[in-house]
Amino acid sequence: VRAGAGQWGTALSFACSYFDLKCEVFMVRISYDQKPYRKILMNSFGAIVHSSPSKLTEAGKKILEKEPNSPGSLGIAISEAVEVAAKDKNTKYALGSVLNHVLLHQTVIGQEAIKQLEKVGESPDIVVAPFGGGSNFAGISFPFLRLNFEQGKN
Repeated sequence: VRAGAGQWGTALSFACSYFDLKCEVFMVRISYDQKPYRKILMNSFGAIVHSSPSKLTEAGKKILEKEPNSPGSLGIAISEAVEVAAKDKNTKYALGSVLNHVLLHQTVIGQEAIKQLEKVGESPDIVVAPFGGGSNFAGISFPFLRLNFEQGKN
């Protein structure tokens, strides 16, 4: 697995612990350093969490040779996780954000927000969301866009 800020790594760590599977996470270094509680949470579910770029993979080593203090990126973390998975036939790479199928299940966030607002008779003037890999942004905004497209709600 690779993780940007750690939400996907945390979710997968929990799921792996539930099904007694091993979980190894390559987390973008800047997030790894800024969000130590996410690493601790993943560790508490039994995951091994690496700061990316790392010295564990060829991809990570190449980056660190050029830029020893690299803050990392989602692309680097993906490269490291895919490299590890590709070298072991018993290892699978679990896809996270930045992909269409992820955006679909993330829309539960926006659907829930709409339902909660309906219960109190409110509608937002603006929807704000974080934007890293895009899944949280899409998760909150796409259901509101649907209302705009289908019902003309702005």
